[in-house]
Amino acid sequence: MQDSELHNTISQARQYSDRQISSFLLCTLALSGAFLCYWLLNFTAFPLFDPIYHWTRELSAIIGGLALTIVAFISYWNTKLFTYQRTLMVSLGFLIVGVAGTLGGLTLKAQILLVLGASLLTVGIGFANILVGIGSSHLSLRQLGLSVTSAYVFTYALRGTFSVIPSEFNLALFCAMPFVMIFLVARFVRPILNHDAQSQSAAQMAQIAPTSMLPFSNRLFITLLLFRFIYGFTLTFSENNRVPLLVMTALIPLAIFLVFVCAQRTPLNPDRLFKLSIVCSIAGFLLLTIPGVATEPISLLLSCGTGFFEILLYFVLIALGSKNSTSALPMLAWGNAMASWGTLLGANFGRLANDAASNQTFTSASLAIIIFVLVIYVVFENGFSFSATVRGITAPPSIVLLDDHGQAQSIEQRCGVLGITYDLTDREQEIFELLARGRNIRYIEKELMVSYNTVKTHVSHIYAKLGVHSHQELINLVEQGSNASSQEHGDRLC
Repeated sequence: MQDSELHNTISQARQYSDRQISSFLLCTLALSGAFLCYWLLNFTAFPLFDPIYHWTRELSAIIGGLALTIVAFISYWNTKLFTYQRTLMVSLGFLIVGVAGTLGGLTLKAQILLVLGASLLTVGIGFANILVGIGSSHLSLRQLGLSVTSAYVFTYALRGTFSVIPSEFNLALFCAMPFVMIFLVARFVRPILNHDAQSQSAAQMAQIAPTSMLPFSNRLFITLLLFRFIYGFTLTFSENNRVPLLVMTALIPLAIFLVFVCAQRTPLNPDRLFKLSIVCSIAGFLLLTIPGVATEPISLLLSCGTGFFEILLYFVLIALGSKNSTSALPMLAWGNAMASWGTLLGANFGRLANDAASNQTFTSASLAIIIFVLVIYVVFENGFSFSATVRGITAPPSIVLLDDHGQAQSIEQRCGVLGITYDLTDREQEIFELLARGRNIRYIEKELMVSYNTVKTHVSHIYAKLGVHSHQELINLVEQGSNASSQEHGDRLC
């Protein structure tokens, strides 16, 4: 009997281990697709767009950035809109129409069709990236660091093959990649989005538990904007016919870093990675100010700087979502929006610098400004920590109440006591319990299948009987027992 139990235990452990390895590999492949997609966009797709309409890349990038920004705000205030099925259909819809429009525009050399197709495809890729981030959020932080680093180094090694492969094949791969990314993480995304659609919105959670998500103004997102500006600038450095320079020598330090991450038993440290990124970036820009320095070492340093920050960006954004799933979608959407805007601004600034390359004064002034901003950022943001920011995010805690005897008391029990004390009707009691759980009037309207005005009337009666003036005061009353009645019962928040 004991041998049989031991055998079952070992079998279950192996099955669990196999599932862990399988999910890690699927997420790593999906992340690889995300990195590949953006490289192919700049290396293959945009150069094909330019002969038809020069401003296609700028217009599509602007529309993509606007779409991500809008998604971030909508998902912050109304998480219920983003069910798995609806989000999947919207993502696939943008991708299918975008691919059709892009290929049609290229084939027919139709400017309007190309711009429309490229814009919709960019939005679809943004959605695919968000889904990959949400799907990867179930990994442990150590697994996540290893997955993101492996994916980036793997795709960087593949860049050399794109220069010898026909552009038609690269374009086909670029169009197919977002679909593959979504397919790889679909089974991980489904339960997360469906759970979040039934939960409170991120805005409600942020009000009840302020540490459950970062505000959009947090310094982390400002950092993403700044360093993606550098990424955009680096893409345009020494570009040939608006095609990014391929720097394969940067693969060596990136591979060494991957070995270091694999050898570590602790999660990836984003603060150390940030220091690596900023040292490489500043060193590259300083070399760029010295006349006669070869392009290779400058490109190597700049590529390493942006590469380390790309790993950091994906790791931190997904890690934020892993701490609180409800904040995953708005955090990833907003982070990707900041990255998109930063890249757009940096790339256009870089091209402006390339056009004025003969003007040494302008070039020197531009580089001096970038270096100055980086140094100032390091000096004045010395107290900022990516690691501390991620650690500071906590899921909204389960409310545990104790009665005057120290016994656990559920929200329903607490609401029942208060309902009797304040003489609430049965319908008022039902609505009161939903309000106590953070539900809003729109949710209660659909849950109880009554009109909005009816719920609003009941809510006003409940507020009047309880002596509160806002939803937050009602929640405080239930959690803390802040009025005279709850004090008489001796209730307190655990």
